[in-house]
Amino acid sequence: MNIRHFLSFIAIAAGSSAMSASDLVSTEPAEQLFNLGIRLGVNASNRTFSKDYFQTYNVNSWGTGVDAGIVLNLNMKEFFSLQPGFFFESRSGNYSYVQDYINQQNEKDSFSQMGHTRTYNFTIPVMLSFRFNIADNLKWLVEAGPYMQFKLHSTDSDKIEVINQTSPSMPVTIDTAKSNFTDFGLKIGTGIMLDDHYSFAIHYMAGGCNVWKAPYEGGKNKTWTFTLGYDF
Repeated sequence: MNIRHFLSFIAIAAGSSAMSASDLVSTEPAEQLFNLGIRLGVNASNRTFSKDYFQTYNVNSWGTGVDAGIVLNLNMKEFFSLQPGFFFESRSGNYSYVQDYINQQNEKDSFSQMGHTRTYNFTIPVMLSFRFNIADNLKWLVEAGPYMQFKLHSTDSDKIEVINQTSPSMPVTIDTAKSNFTDFGLKIGTGIMLDDHYSFAIHYMAGGCNVWKAPYEGGKNKTWTFTLGYDF
């Protein structure tokens, strides 16, 4: 291959790359200014308790639930939309706690409990949704944005018991840890869309607020969601 052929090959390759980059992100005006979508799927969630509490044993395992909701795509461009949504979600998980204390006989004792929690929530995310062309009728989704969550109901086992003891000479009192009604956090995810209608997406939701009302009880909500979608 002589230098002229080599330079011609480089020029063609560069032109093809530029065309591919242009095809990847379509900056054309959206065909629809807005459209609705439905989402249905499952999740795996975890809710922690502060490590300063139950120092002897403090384990929270992941549980499963369901997600169902609608989204509104406000299409700014073909590759970008603002996507508020409204979801009904269930969350669950198991817990095992052991807390040491000094009883009235001045002896070391322990208080243990385990159980399964389930909560039902409304969640309102507002996502920035980017769509990249990776093949004919196939797009790569990248989404991120804040969400607000409101608890509707929780099972009786959601009432975690904690021991309060200011000193060994004081009697032990057992209180109920109450979870907060709201949470605020970040939702990020990725997925694929087929024919501009069918989608599959995976999102991670990182709660930013303390789970429990007492500041020292701390804890955070964490969730993975796996959803199928259809955009009209």
